Amino acid sequence: MKQTKVHCSDVVKHICDELDQKLNSKQCREIKQHLTKCPNCTAYLDSMTKTIRLYKLQPNPRPSQQSRKKLYAILKLHP
Repeated sequence: MKQTKVHCSDVVKHICDELDQKLNSKQCREIKQHLTKCPNCTAYLDSMTKTIRLYKLQPNPRPSQQSRKKLYAILKLHP
């Protein structure tokens, strides 16, 4: 079986918040292997994970009635 070499650009392109879960596709296995040897990609994944976690902690603000009307007008929707 031919071993594919994963490069940092591959990791950045395909990294996702599910990567730390037990996904077992060939690509995920190769990226996980790369992460064990690459401190730069490990730091990138850590930064992305923290950013996503912080984003998810933020409250979901409700737009004002005026903002909603403007958005509907732009999208040509009717409330």
